[in-house]
Amino acid sequence: MIVIAYKERIKPEHLRILEILLTRTKISRDDYYYFLNLKKGFEGELVFDAYTKQFKLDHFFLNDLQLEIRRAPFQVDALMIRTNLLILYEIKNFEGIYKWRAEKFTKTTGTELENPSLQLQKTKVCLELLLQEKGYSLKVDAYVIFVNPEFTLLGTPNDSNFILPSQIPGHFRNIQAAPELNAEQIKLAETLMNLHDSSYPRKKTQYTYSDLKKGITCPECGTLAEKFSGYSQVCTKCGNKMNVNKAIRSSIEDFHTLFPEIKLTSRRMMDWCGCGNDMRVYRVLKKNYRMIGKNRGRYYI
Repeated sequence: MIVIAYKERIKPEHLRILEILLTRTKISRDDYYYFLNLKKGFEGELVFDAYTKQFKLDHFFLNDLQLEIRRAPFQVDALMIRTNLLILYEIKNFEGIYKWRAEKFTKTTGTELENPSLQLQKTKVCLELLLQEKGYSLKVDAYVIFVNPEFTLLGTPNDSNFILPSQIPGHFRNIQAAPELNAEQIKLAETLMNLHDSSYPRKKTQYTYSDLKKGITCPECGTLAEKFSGYSQVCTKCGNKMNVNKAIRSSIEDFHTLFPEIKLTSRRMMDWCGCGNDMRVYRVLKKNYRMIGKNRGRYYI
């Protein structure tokens, strides 16, 4: 049996943007806490993915679906497609000791979190409506799965749709091997993939090119080197010996992530990569990207 990730999980674009900005500028307090939440959530999703691979579940998984029903957006963290059943997972990476309440989880320190079963129920209803609209009548089971081993929830009702950390192995072991997926299940997976909207508007962080420090980043720790020389150099923070050409290429990719609408020109990338051998930047562009146009109108894709 194998796990088939029909839609692989990728790092959220906004998380990647904030990671880059942290190396090149100061971000607001709100953006920093938003970054921490995004990072923690993504790490939790990776833990979930590791479980599905560990127990070798022979099913399709669709990850990070951004869908819409009747102009109402909803997000699916993970969806398992079985022969006659869909299993919806809301993944949480909470940590600490909380007490269950119908609407909130409360911590002894006073911290409160919305009971995620409220969001799960909303997502389940939206998914069922969308399936009906597309002509599918499949049962949907839904769970909130808590992947952090340092999370404890006191007073959980016996009939809750929660999977606590100690229950995860048993949950996946109890999922019976499914018959080979037929064309109908494959068609459903493709339908949901086509409905996924990767460009759905999300929280935006404001930044401008002039406000960002220029240089190349260490691939190990992300420290910015504003000057570079030779084929390799040692990171001043972590001591990693980094390949300058690879660091230049990575920095060019960072630029494209931050400014996808701006053309990659050799002059712009030489400025972006900081103080160093401009010909080296040019050679990295020429080797790894396709040149469009000539002379002053030349750019790379």
